[in-house]
Formats: sequence, structure tokens, C-alpha cells
Amino acid sequence: MKPWLLAISGSLTGTVRELSDSPISVGRLEVNQLCLADPAVSRKHCAIQPVEWPNSLSQNSQGQNSQYELVDLDSRCGTFVNGMPVLRRSLDHGDTIRIGSASFLYLTHEDEPATPKRRATDFSSSPSPETKKVAPPAGLPQLGVGVGRMARDLTALFGISSVINSIRDAQLLQRELLQLIFEVVPADEGAVVLLTDFEEESLEICSWNRLTGATSNLEIKKDIVHRAFWERTAVQTDANPDEGETQSILCLPLVAIERTIGVLYLTSLPPAPPFAEDHLYFLDSASRIAAVTLENILALDSLRSENSKLKRQLNTATNLVGESRQIRQVSDFISRVAQSDSTVLIRGESGTGKEVIARSIHQSSPRSELPFIAINCAAIPETLLESELFGHEKGAYTGALGMRKGKLESAEDGTLFLDEIGELAPPMQAKLLRVLQQREFERVGGTHAVPFKARVLAATNKDLELAIKSKEFRQDLYYRLNVVSVSVPPLREHSEDIPLLALYFASKYAQKNKRPFKGISSEARSLLLGYSWPGNVRELENAIEHAIVLGLTEEILAEDLPTIILEQQSAKLAGAKYHDVLNESKKEMILNALQDAKGSYPEAARTLGIHPKYLHRLARNFNLKSDPP
Repeated sequence: MKPWLLAISGSLTGTVRELSDSPISVGRLEVNQLCLADPAVSRKHCAIQPVEWPNSLSQNSQGQNSQYELVDLDSRCGTFVNGMPVLRRSLDHGDTIRIGSASFLYLTHEDEPATPKRRATDFSSSPSPETKKVAPPAGLPQLGVGVGRMARDLTALFGISSVINSIRDAQLLQRELLQLIFEVVPADEGAVVLLTDFEEESLEICSWNRLTGATSNLEIKKDIVHRAFWERTAVQTDANPDEGETQSILCLPLVAIERTIGVLYLTSLPPAPPFAEDHLYFLDSASRIAAVTLENILALDSLRSENSKLKRQLNTATNLVGESRQIRQVSDFISRVAQSDSTVLIRGESGTGKEVIARSIHQSSPRSELPFIAINCAAIPETLLESELFGHEKGAYTGALGMRKGKLESAEDGTLFLDEIGELAPPMQAKLLRVLQQREFERVGGTHAVPFKARVLAATNKDLELAIKSKEFRQDLYYRLNVVSVSVPPLREHSEDIPLLALYFASKYAQKNKRPFKGISSEARSLLLGYSWPGNVRELENAIEHAIVLGLTEEILAEDLPTIILEQQSAKLAGAKYHDVLNESKKEMILNALQDAKGSYPEAARTLGIHPKYLHRLARNFNLKSDPP
């Protein structure tokens, strides 16, 4: 079975496209096998192809390609897999591909649910029998039906109420509900049928057999289920062997607060009598009690599933944006050290993403569900740092009105990240060393030891070896922290990742500022690649945010970038002469337009066919001043 794409958002929502043994091109042009009419999609945006096309070695036993990859074709807006921009990426089952405003799920097999799931098209499709619809009763029957029967029904209803208040598992609740119903209603088999996706006729069935006391392969008549579901009324049919009806059926809708979630489906075989009116009264009450609780449990399960999916996407080292050799090495390092409890020292220049590495290690570790506590040792005054780290007892000093936990205690069994550890004062270095050695500490003003169980990650942009020689950093603390070490490369050493990082930040801030984004112009991309980035990734992020906030078009242009990038173009930039000539031409056009307009920017902007605010920015960037009229 070949993989397929399921469209989950965009103009093709709900459609399915099976992959083939040849590449599938995706883009705005109609010549593409997958055409997306979206201005944010490039004419030839990306391709999905078998790995190592055309000589793919990744094939299943039938000779079909089982591994596919996504290749970006130098698109303007970028191609995203699980929220990360990629140039080339092997696809795994469940990956989410975003192209413009459209999103697709890459699927290689059908997920196997915990309980059997079947489609309505798999059920009996024989002609529906004559049915008798019975409206739900307005109240309880008269006392003439028997006080004993009423007491039995009330006892069962109380039992159902008790069960739904004590069970939080949907499958277990459905089984218990059927067993309690069978104590009152003389059914041979029954099922709770949940319509998980009615448009696709996808039903989830929990069945029960009175004789075997277990699940059964109950035949469901879909016409009866559909009728009870849509009309929100009970549907009953009696056994009639002369007409080929071998069983009596009673089907009631499960009407919850927000929607009808499914039906109760009961059957009985002759010589058992047909279902009576009092059975319908009881089931009407029971279904209304159970439907609301089932709806809440299913909604909670859906939220948990979505939360787990989001955490899986976040808690992975591959969240590092970039495909260069250096970034792959850092990713490999994270995957190796994440499963251990060793202390890690992260080194690198300011702005390279040391905290991102620390969070990736934590999120990929068994401690990912536990706290991640970060503290910047350089940002807190020395007089407050001890209390911030260790906490204090009530009355430890003036203003200590109560006991307060410090960062070490708040980390619990999670991860403590000490940023800028090289700036830690010598007295605090000694106290931190004792914590790492003894794995315990005392709050300020306290006398009892508090155990320390968190994993320690530290980061610095200082040369600690040089600091040790100048007596600014303790050598013994250095050895405690430097159990495992990694150096984060500066951005200038992996400049090939700049386009992906720029697209990632542009999409992030475009969404945050609720403005359209179609891509980065070739001129702006050249400037980004030619700049030295002394502030590393942090400076690049700030530059892209600057361009998104101040830009006037749906595309990031060279003029939208900060002035320092425009002024300090790299002399090694390929095609620098072209850009110089282009800038001179722009200056000349602007000056001529302003001169013809006698210094009026709105008039000059109309002449040039651009927005007046954009003209003002161009003039500022080129340091132009028009002569007064």
C-alpha cells in the first residue's frame, strides 16, 4: 500500500491524494500534479518523491517505494514539516506538511485503534425493514404498571449515575452502561455506536453479548442508526420471521449538550417478546444521563490526544531549525545526551541559541514532563542571587515575611538551566559547587537540608579556561560542570541555514502580527546571506521581526531590513556590483521624482507608483534629502 496525503486545511480540505513511484510536484501552476490556488504558494513550490529517486533502494516486498521525501524547490514562502521550514526532509507517518495556507497529513498506514473501528459501509446494507418510530415519553408511566418495576428501573438509573461519576475511560463506561441496561431490558445483544466522523460514516462500536458476557460481532443496520441519529427519536422494529426479520431492534439516540454523539442499539431474538414501552421509557432516561458524560469524556480524550501530539512535536531535538552539517552534529549530540542525567556545559557566543539547546535536551529527556527552570546568573544582583537560587525561610532577613522556595527547589526532579554561569560571583561558585557535590542545600536562614534532584545544564559565552587562569572561575566547579560539553557554532559558520531561519522567523512574526507573508525577495535574501551577524541568531530574529513589523508589502524587501544590514554589505557578496548599480538607480529615481514634485512626498510617490510611507523609508535608508522648492 502506497503512502497518501490527507488535506486537513486549505482549499483541498478532506481530499486524499495517493503517492506514486514518480515525483509529485506541488505548486500554483496547473501543470503541477497537485495544484494549490494560493498566492502564498510558488509556481513550482516543492516536490514529494521516493527517496533516492530515480534509483530508489527503499522499497517494500512488492517493489513499491516505502520511503518518501519532501524537497523544497526554492519557494518564496518556504515548505514546513511539523512547523519547521525544510529544504529536504524524509517523511514519517503522521508528519504535517504546510504549503502556503494548506496543510496535509502524510500517512503510510491506517492507525490501529484500541477498539475495533468499522465504517458504516461495512455493515449490513440489506433493505431496511418497516420501522415504528416511538417518540420519547413525556414522563413516568402510571402506577398501574407496577411499583416493583418502577423500583427496578430507578435502582438501575441510580447505578448508571454512580458508574458515570466514577469512570473516566470511555470504553469502560460504555461496557458498564450496557451491562446495567441488560439488567432491565431483555436484550440478547447491544452496542453503543459512536459516530466519530459522520461525513466519512466512521463509527466506533462497543458491543456486548448477554450469553457470552463479552464483545460480539453485532450486525448493525445503518439505515436504523442514521434515522435515529438524524431525527433524534427512538426507532423500533419487531421480529417478523414471515417477512425475513429475525430479530427485534430498539435504537435510541445519545443526545448530549452540544450534539448527538451516537446511538444505543439493542437486539433480541425470538421467542423473546418484542421490546415493551416501559423498556423505551427506561432507555430514554438512561441514554440522556450517559450521553452528557460520554460527550465530556470524549472531548477530554480529544484534548489529551491533541496535547500529546503537540508535546511530541515540541519535545524533539529536530526542532532546531537548520540542515547544515553543524546543526546536524548538535542535533545528534542532543539525542545522545538527552537520555542520561549527566551535567552538560553549553558553550558559544551570545545569541547562538544556547538556551534553545538546553530546552531541547530537557524536552527530549525522560524529564520532559517535569519543570524546566532557567536562571540568568548575570541578570540578578549578587545580593539577591543566593535567595533566588536557594530560597529563604521566614524572617531570614528584613522583608522575608514568609518561606519562599528558590529555583533549585522549584526545579524538583526536572532540569535546572544556569545561563551565563561564567558571570557567577566567587562566593556563589563555592555554594553551587557544594550543591553539585552533596546534592542538597539549605534555604537562606534555614537549618534543614533540602534534597536537590534536578539535572543541571549550564551555558556560558566566556572562555572558562582563561577565567580559571585569572582566578575568576573555580577550577573544581568547572570540572563539575564540564562533564559533557558542546559548542554551539556562530551563525557565520553555518550561513547556509540563514534562509531557513529567516523563513521560520518571518512566518512566526507574520502570524503574530496578523499580516500576510508571501516570502523574502532575492535581493533581501542576498543581503541576509552577505551580512556577518555578530549577534548571531538573536540578531537575525530581531532583523526579521523589524522587517515584518515595518514592511508595507506581503514580501520582505531589502529596504525593510535594518539600516545596519544595508550599510554594512559584505564585500564578498556575489553580485555586489549589481546591487550597487541598482541602489544608485533607485536613488536617482527618487531624487528626480522629488525634484519634479517640488519636494512633495505624496506627489512623488504617486509618480513612482509606490506608497508614500515606503518612499519615506527609502529616502531614510539611502540618506536622501530633497531640495526645498
